[in-house]
Amino acid sequence: MLLVETNFVLGSVWERRQGLIYLASFCHAHHIPIVIPEVALVEARASLLRRIDRQLASLQQLRFWLNDIARGAGMRKLVQDVKKGMDAIEAELQRRKQDTLKAMETFAKSCIVAPLTPQVWTKAYLRWKAGLPPFKELDCLVMETLLEFLRKRKAKLTMFLTMDVEDFDHANVHEAFREVKTLMLFEPHDVIHEFRKFYGVA
Repeated sequence: MLLVETNFVLGSVWERRQGLIYLASFCHAHHIPIVIPEVALVEARASLLRRIDRQLASLQQLRFWLNDIARGAGMRKLVQDVKKGMDAIEAELQRRKQDTLKAMETFAKSCIVAPLTPQVWTKAYLRWKAGLPPFKELDCLVMETLLEFLRKRKAKLTMFLTMDVEDFDHANVHEAFREVKTLMLFEPHDVIHEFRKFYGVA
């Protein structure tokens, strides 16, 4: 079983990182469940849409300044040429926005979504307020959601892949996951290596 968080979604859906795409394909090919916290899925979707909307807003701001530049002698044609390029960029961003929404829906359907319950939220809130790693409120929600899920669901091999080394790579976080028989790793190729070794895949 593979547990993932927000960065896995961003890396595979938006950045199209080949290591993450291969890992997801490997899991599907070998019927390895991918588990993502509900809160991480929601945050990933919101983060991607914010990013695209911010880029679209920047284009609108640039159009405003270009209109002002076009008032200068001999500048109108140059501005028009630039705007044609901007139209193409805007159309591409709008297309990617729709593609992202579809990709997020497909990703969610291919995963097991670990729910955010009131009990999990309370544990995460206390962890966050106490200043315990992984420190950030969202990361505490991710951690406590996964721990609660793992107390009820077991697998012969379970790994948690997070690219957030700074916040998660702490002794008590490792220990918390070890207590529920889960190995926490930070690189996709390390996860692939462990799965290959376990399943005897060359």
